[in-house]
Amino acid sequence: MRKNIVYSLVLVFVLMGVLCLAFRVQRVEASGTIYVRADGSIDPATANITSADNVTYTFTDNIYDSIVVERNNITIDGAGYKLEGTEAPGSIGISLSLLTQNVTIKNALIKSFDFGIYLWGSLNNTISGNSITHNNYGIYVSLSGYNNISGNNIVGHGHEYGIYLSSSSGNSIGSNKIGPGNLYGIYLSSSNNNAIYGNTMTNNNDGITLYYSSNNKLYHNNFNNNHQVVSTPGYANSWDDGYPSGGNYWIDFTGVDLDHDGIGDTDHVIDANNTDYYPLMGMFHSFNTSLGYYVNVISNSTIEDFTYFESNSTIIIHVSNMTTNQTYGFCRVRIPHALMSEPYNVTIDGAEPHYINYALHDNGENRWIYFSYQHSTLEIVIVPEFPSFLILPLFMIATLLAVIVLRLLNTTSSTKYAEDSV
Repeated sequence: MRKNIVYSLVLVFVLMGVLCLAFRVQRVEASGTIYVRADGSIDPATANITSADNVTYTFTDNIYDSIVVERNNITIDGAGYKLEGTEAPGSIGISLSLLTQNVTIKNALIKSFDFGIYLWGSLNNTISGNSITHNNYGIYVSLSGYNNISGNNIVGHGHEYGIYLSSSSGNSIGSNKIGPGNLYGIYLSSSNNNAIYGNTMTNNNDGITLYYSSNNKLYHNNFNNNHQVVSTPGYANSWDDGYPSGGNYWIDFTGVDLDHDGIGDTDHVIDANNTDYYPLMGMFHSFNTSLGYYVNVISNSTIEDFTYFESNSTIIIHVSNMTTNQTYGFCRVRIPHALMSEPYNVTIDGAEPHYINYALHDNGENRWIYFSYQHSTLEIVIVPEFPSFLILPLFMIATLLAVIVLRLLNTTSSTKYAEDSV
């Protein structure tokens, strides 16, 4: 009963805070705010934004004002231009009006606002591929659900929140790079049932904070050199995606991997209600390919680059030591069957790996393999081996072709000899 009362009070305070922020936003609108109106028009028409179809709105130059989006089902494309403010209290880079839906914000450089991107009461929006720096709140989401926040780079300078969710559920936060320099990498307040995966949080004060938030699923995140990795008052959340997918990479995890599968042999206990049952032994990486399939790599090496060659179904990865005294490294690679036929062949600088397991796991759509190597700067090549069942038929065909060619040559020689005799 007491917990329910406290939770209700927290929600009331959150709502009051949101209303206060809304009034603060209204004060900002009087100072040159740009609007994408519900009818598709841009107000003022002289703003550095253009649209030929009232669907895609593209920056044409840097912008030094706030943008308010009132129209649904559109894309705001920063096109690599800058949207910059002065960090004035209540200032917002891009805000979505109440009940705005299906808006994509991408490719923008958003800097020096109180709130870089602000969602309030908004659903099914996408924020992707933006560079968001030196805002007090990089991305602020309140009373909003089913939004996708992915592939953004969020950097602070000491006192910021990277991604902040307040009373928001059903959102997806994936593959963002958060840090350095944020006070909180990801902060959830009274926000439940969100998916948080594949994010890399580096050199922030707190990696992730879950305050009055439960039933969130967190996996494949890299918690790297944050002062405090996780802060949670004990509300239960899920910290892995099962086996073989795995959990998160924790730089302070001290377990071992004696069975060589890239996952710690012991659990990583956060508190009495939160445990990562499958902690990763290296950082998680996910690489898209030209065919649209992702190859996931878990490694304790620095991955310099990844390339998939569609012409011959070959993967090439260059790795280097993560630390100067690192002796051995490993990679655990998940390869979709649609990318490469089996069996595979892995070489490290043209030689066999120190250890390899080609049959770590297979779920019918993907194959997981594991290999280790003595460390230096290395080239890893993964190719499909030539199917053995085709060798005999092809040999027979080659033999038959050789016989045919020889006969043609003999026939030609005989004819030539006869002609010369005449």
